[in-house]
Amino acid sequence: MPEDPGIAELADLLEVAAADVPARAGETGHTARTLLTGAVEDLRAAARLGGLLPAVTLWHLHRAMEQEHAAHQHLHPRTPTG
Repeated sequence: MPEDPGIAELADLLEVAAADVPARAGETGHTARTLLTGAVEDLRAAARLGGLLPAVTLWHLHRAMEQEHAAHQHLHPRTPTG
């Protein structure tokens, strides 16, 4: 892993992580993998923009974070304690 990865490097690392997400029994569409793939696409879009359009770049970065968070929650759901 790079010491201080840029957006493109983060996309590469997340893509590898998405490929390693195990399929769950009875799960349709590999939800977590789909979310992570969307995050990779948003990171790549942000990397292509560079600093040309800061607002659009930030939108892609924010969207990538939302998708990664949703994938994390899907993979590690919290169970109510009771």
